[in-house]
Amino acid sequence: MTHDTGSDEMLEAAARAYARGLPELPAALDDRVMAVVRGRPVPAVPRPRHMPNVWRWLVEPKQVRPAFAVPLAAAAALALFFVARQTAPRAASAPAVAAALPADTIYVRFELAAPAARNVALAGSFNSWGEQSIVLARGVGGTWSVTVALPVGEHRYQFVVDGERWVSDPTAHAQVADGFGVTNSVIVVSPRGVVRS
Repeated sequence: MTHDTGSDEMLEAAARAYARGLPELPAALDDRVMAVVRGRPVPAVPRPRHMPNVWRWLVEPKQVRPAFAVPLAAAAALALFFVARQTAPRAASAPAVAAALPADTIYVRFELAAPAARNVALAGSFNSWGEQSIVLARGVGGTWSVTVALPVGEHRYQFVVDGERWVSDPTAHAQVADGFGVTNSVIVVSPRGVVRS
């Protein structure tokens, strides 16, 4: 499959021309966002369990084993096989999803400060405006966030607070009326990331 760099450049030029008309964001916004991200704790990854000494005793050829050693070793191997089968799909699922993403897909982080909210979801043109398909996680100080893989292009979206209140993103690059009395937030994604200016 060939990749048309001319189309990418035309799309990026159009996105930049569109973005020139958007309001200027404060220069310190990136620093503030990154300070919040860096302040979040990194989740602990469980370490794999090491082989018990019984297994080592069964497989190391240092001495003559009793008659039950071979069936015991077979039973242990079978148990390990079933445990590995049950845990392997969970460990492999995250990289498989990342590897399946198309080349023109960019990860974008959405955030909303809503300390009083019980739950927050993201709805937009990228998920057919599904009210509960993308749920945000609550962070420190009531800031809700989620990272979404978006295709290159322009996307319109809103946050859905507590399943009933639709809220525009106050940090969005642009707000546009949808013709039905609602204002949607706009984000423009290029092959190199979110277009900021």
